[in-house]
Amino acid sequence: MSGEIIYVAELDIPAAALPPFYDWYAGRHAPDLYQLGFRTCTSYRGVEGSMDVIDVYEAANWDIVASEGYRRMKARDAHAAPACAGRTDWTHTIYEYNDAVGADRHPLLDADWITMARFAGDEAAEDALAAWLLQEGEAAYQALGARSVRLLHRGRDHPTLKSRRARCALLAEWAVEPPASGRGMSTLPGHLLAMLSPDAAFMGYRLYPWPDDVSLRQR
Repeated sequence: MSGEIIYVAELDIPAAALPPFYDWYAGRHAPDLYQLGFRTCTSYRGVEGSMDVIDVYEAANWDIVASEGYRRMKARDAHAAPACAGRTDWTHTIYEYNDAVGADRHPLLDADWITMARFAGDEAAEDALAAWLLQEGEAAYQALGARSVRLLHRGRDHPTLKSRRARCALLAEWAVEPPASGRGMSTLPGHLLAMLSPDAAFMGYRLYPWPDDVSLRQR
């Protein structure tokens, strides 16, 4: 399989269990993934929608998650299990870009806030959404303050970690907390909403200790 992927790992983890998780993520897991060849590795703490934490990774293609290097990385990381011991739920989804609004239209993900709208829709609905993005949708998101919005659909599952998310997603990047009109599927026009079935949404900010101090969090 070729084509750039967005790999989204979600987990529910109570606040008390977050410190060992983000210490491991920043100090061990993300460096391992960068060394393996992932292009971005960012974790977000949820404030609305599904799951407490979403990790978002970009890679050149699906093959990286089936590689021998990836398997060795997981096998030798003895810190992962205790760091993730507090999680109570999880799901992992690998997305590909819609061809019409593909990866070449977007810089690498670098956002202090993200929103993810997940929804069920067939290829015709997805293509209609892509056409709207090209004609006016991207501009509509930018007018609300979004840096970028990606239209994604599920690709091949992770070799061992299966997804329970719907087929499609809109992933938007924001420098500050997005307005209510930019969350979920609020920005989409009615004719597109009629073609789509909403699934779990998400909004969150970078998972580092300092944003938990509200005075330091950008809004």
